[in-house]
Amino acid sequence: MVKQSLPKPSLEHLHRLTDDTGLFQHAKFTIPLRSEGYTTDDNARALIAATKHYALYRGPETLQLIDRYLAFVLHSQNDNGTVKNFMDFDRTWHKAEPVNDAIGRAIWAFGAVLAQPPSDIYIPVARERIDIAMPLIKGQYPRGMAYSILGLAGYLKQCPDADDVKNCMATAADLIVSRFEKNMKPNWPWFEKILTYDNAMLPCALFTAGISLHNKKYIEIAKKICNFVLESTFTGSHFSFVGCQGWFPQGGKKAQFDQQPIEAAGTILMLDAGYKATKDKKYLMLRQKAFNWFLGENDLGIPLYDSKSKGCGDGLGKGGVSANEGAESTLSFLLGLLTMCEGKR
Repeated sequence: MVKQSLPKPSLEHLHRLTDDTGLFQHAKFTIPLRSEGYTTDDNARALIAATKHYALYRGPETLQLIDRYLAFVLHSQNDNGTVKNFMDFDRTWHKAEPVNDAIGRAIWAFGAVLAQPPSDIYIPVARERIDIAMPLIKGQYPRGMAYSILGLAGYLKQCPDADDVKNCMATAADLIVSRFEKNMKPNWPWFEKILTYDNAMLPCALFTAGISLHNKKYIEIAKKICNFVLESTFTGSHFSFVGCQGWFPQGGKKAQFDQQPIEAAGTILMLDAGYKATKDKKYLMLRQKAFNWFLGENDLGIPLYDSKSKGCGDGLGKGGVSANEGAESTLSFLLGLLTMCEGKR
């Protein structure tokens, strides 16, 4: 196998998708679709990516993006800690929204700012917003709790003696473990009767909680779940993620398409956390394999990363790669790439 080199992280397409309000949700090819508006999910992910980029490379343009995305996520949060997710192009929030994971993603984003603040002036506001949202974490779905744990880990990097944050993280991790132990079967060590989206973030969160709280139980359970995710997605030569056209029901057949970039990013984060928790070098090899999915080591042998636009196709379908390069896919690529770049330092 020829070793794939890492592309240089570029925010070019992120700039293209961003206006004075924030990051647009969707694109037609590389052009932002104003009619689809914005989401807190995407702007929170963008804040995480921009913060990581600034920590690695600095630059005033990156700082401008951080301020724009941070302003969006701050505006999304209500006084009671809840978070609005969908905003139209005219800056009006949707009033009736389905239950989502936006609280967890917002906490993750604020925690990313605390872990790597561009300057000390960002610390008080990020702390305040997590403090307001912490009571809501235990009421989230498992993935929302997982995202929250990553944010709390960032909080503890800034404030390592914050006992209330440690207790909140332990509560969330215990709830995830309880859900796992209640639903797992010998041949199906999972939280539900189906593998759906962003699966790797659940073991990633337990690895992270284990590291932050020095809890070996979390790490051991994370290893078991991580192995199941890998068995379900790694072919031995490349990753073939669970497709969104049917998912992977227990006792059924895994959908091959459409495979989403968010799965590759989550797998990279899971394997990165797994290595940090265990120092097992197999995680580093698999982390590279997961990133190479973006570069063409996938079921179709086609890159999703667009070296011209610096964006990423929205998915890998039966007929090829989507020509649309929206926010989630581009941010998934960037988060994966920046995590790889952090690991090289």
